[in-house]
Amino acid sequence: MVRLISASLFLLGFTFSPGDGSQENTEKCTLSVEFTNIRNKNGKLYLFMYNYENQYPDNPYRYYEIDKKNISCNRLLVNVPNLEKGKYAISILDDENENEDMDFFLGIPTEGYAFSNNAKPFFSLPDFNEILFNLTDNHQQVKLKMRYVL
Repeated sequence: MVRLISASLFLLGFTFSPGDGSQENTEKCTLSVEFTNIRNKNGKLYLFMYNYENQYPDNPYRYYEIDKKNISCNRLLVNVPNLEKGKYAISILDDENENEDMDFFLGIPTEGYAFSNNAKPFFSLPDFNEILFNLTDNHQQVKLKMRYVL
């Protein structure tokens, strides 16, 4: 598993929660994630999704490596197919140096991050409930603004 989700990570956590746990609704959805404010094309983006609070942030249900070569005007659109309707949360790491880890200088992140609902962490990860959103449509879009401290 990618070292990005180690317990030492300060600002990484994407959450993804499928509904009420019932198996009756098996209709698949596509989530379009629009990343904005991406600083550069260096490295990769990592998207982490969780479907239960006890997975957050160290044991994601799913994670994706995203190539940044198609960035245009500091934006990138990525589709995540085959999701069930329900509650989800997302966190993103902009791993600019491709070392598969969030880098810090004096405890301050030197690489970008984002969370669903554009939650703004303050000295720790946002609470799981702060980043939950409801996937209700067959094709739904969320916008995530990348944040860079240094």
